Amino acid sequence: MAHRRIAYAALLGLAVLFQIFFRFYLSTFTLVLVVLLPVLAAALSLPAALGCTLTLSPAAPTVIRGGEASFRLTLDCRTPFPLPRVKVRLRWENRLTGEGDALSWAPAPGETAGELTVPAAHCGCLACRAEGAWTCDLLGLFPIPLRKPAPAEVLSLPRPVELEVPPGLLSGRSEGAALRPRPGGGPGEDYDLRGYRPGDPLRSVHWKLSSKRDELVVKETLEPHRAALVLTFDRFGAPEVLDETFARLCALSRWLLERQRPHHIRWAGPGGTGTEGRPVDSEAALLSCLALAFSAPAPEAGTSMLDLPLRLPGEGGRVRRIHVTASGLEGGGL
Repeated sequence: MAHRRIAYAALLGLAVLFQIFFRFYLSTFTLVLVVLLPVLAAALSLPAALGCTLTLSPAAPTVIRGGEASFRLTLDCRTPFPLPRVKVRLRWENRLTGEGDALSWAPAPGETAGELTVPAAHCGCLACRAEGAWTCDLLGLFPIPLRKPAPAEVLSLPRPVELEVPPGLLSGRSEGAALRPRPGGGPGEDYDLRGYRPGDPLRSVHWKLSSKRDELVVKETLEPHRAALVLTFDRFGAPEVLDETFARLCALSRWLLERQRPHHIRWAGPGGTGTEGRPVDSEAALLSCLALAFSAPAPEAGTSMLDLPLRLPGEGGRVRRIHVTASGLEGGGL
């Protein structure tokens, strides 16, 4: 753009000299034309710039650590006016580890789409955003800003690992299958007897026993109540340690999902004053939980989840904890 400005300044200087030394109609017309050229070029370029839309999107929502995340840039011009040049300056960042770098995209004339790749060296949320987007007038003298596209994100997931699950993880006393009344009643093998309360359905009355006791006795169906299973981990440390921790966490979570076992994933919140996390009952819920864990920088040190009391929102029953580390599993009666 600088050399074009120099060329225009030289042209303008020649037009001025032409007007000074040759004062007639042609020299005046030439000077006016040279002066108005940038105005005309800008007037013809503005409709194209206003009708141009840039879109930034991920080529795939996830990538396995060690690969490359791809982002697509699309340029859509809905006007017949030409768009001389486009340049987009971007920056990508791993929100978990803080690593990142600058990117740029300058499509060739007639090109409307491009793809940018960034390395997924560690687990985290790879966020790509546009810091600025410009085109220029037809003469290439002045930049014209374009509307920046919305940011895009790709989750860098851990590599699959073979996890040694201790035998009896979902069976035996550690599962905590205590009996408690089933809401709404209904048929069942286990039940308890108690006195009638206003509002109890008549179908739950034990008529034979009630006739013997001269009072209404209700048969209350019981069902096993498993302790809430919570996977915890420490969301701090070096990126390499977090990579191994997330790999074992995902392997254990998917192992539980394959066996129809919903669970929770929790970690220490900012400042170590509370916990964050989400319930996981599907692969989509696991990805949503990882997106939350990847959404903020991980400190180098922090409070271990083993030192924090574990409480689940809306859960008043027993909680069974399994703590996941980079080297294995801890707690949970294992």
